[in-house]
Amino acid sequence: MTPRAGTTVVPIPPLYSRRTTASMGKVQRVRFVAERVIGIPTLPTIAAKLMELVDNPKVSAESLARLIQGDQALTAKILKLANSVYFGMQREVSTVPHAVVVIGFNAVKDMGLSVSVLDTFKNPSGNEYFELSRFWEHAISVGVGAQMLAKRFKPEYAAVSFVAGLLHDIGKVVVNQYMNDDFNEIMDRVHTDNMDLLEAEKTVLDTTHDRIGGWLADRWNLPFPIVEAIEFHHNPYLSANHQTLAALVKLADYLGRRTRIGVSGNKKAPLLSDEDTVFLEKEGIGANENSLQELSEEFLLSLDQAQTFISLLHGAAGD
Repeated sequence: MTPRAGTTVVPIPPLYSRRTTASMGKVQRVRFVAERVIGIPTLPTIAAKLMELVDNPKVSAESLARLIQGDQALTAKILKLANSVYFGMQREVSTVPHAVVVIGFNAVKDMGLSVSVLDTFKNPSGNEYFELSRFWEHAISVGVGAQMLAKRFKPEYAAVSFVAGLLHDIGKVVVNQYMNDDFNEIMDRVHTDNMDLLEAEKTVLDTTHDRIGGWLADRWNLPFPIVEAIEFHHNPYLSANHQTLAALVKLADYLGRRTRIGVSGNKKAPLLSDEDTVFLEKEGIGANENSLQELSEEFLLSLDQAQTFISLLHGAAGD
């Protein structure tokens, strides 16, 4: 129908026109995302100091305990973990220094950093395809899986593997919380248009969650192996120095999605490429179907053994 003279015609907006970033040029998009990452709060002081102290070979249980006792919530979680069935103590652990000795310095670091990160990112997205608590369930399981794999195959990465796994998808939470319109568009493209998540992110942001996560980890001054594992967990072979840790995180992510623990936000079925299989085999990690089934069973057993730790983190995510 031809509009009458003098009538203003309002065009019907195309799909996704309500968004912002997808309509920008490439340089503008990357700058927009980088500015959002720069604007994210720095790593909470207690987590940063925990990372620093644990890496110091001269640190004592008393020093760690003094730091932990400055945070009542973390103190309660550390004591509860030390008194869990997993550690099987015959007498109650009632002091933080004793708890630090019982559960170990690295477990204290993992708990402190995890609680801090989960507390930093708590805003719900309101997206029907992405439930934050289910996402953290996936992330925690990948942390447990990466640590299980490191202890079995690459002990040199055991101390950093849990954090690398836990934070591997932290870039998704950044987009969700700080670029929510863009996140909603990405989820629409994944679940309505059946796009792969990385492809949808590239379309909307001109970058991907692994790159964003790497930026954030670097901004937080996390150990370089963790930064590289986060940034290259989809493409471990691009990592300059820590391909093996990145590959362990990718395999843990695969096991978590294969066993349907939590929700990662990606609708596509998990896959290991031929390149993944060759690399893992070269590292002494079987990647045929029989080996993957065995690793899946060991992964589920590790989750069961870490249930107290996981439940404490779930509490932090839901506080």
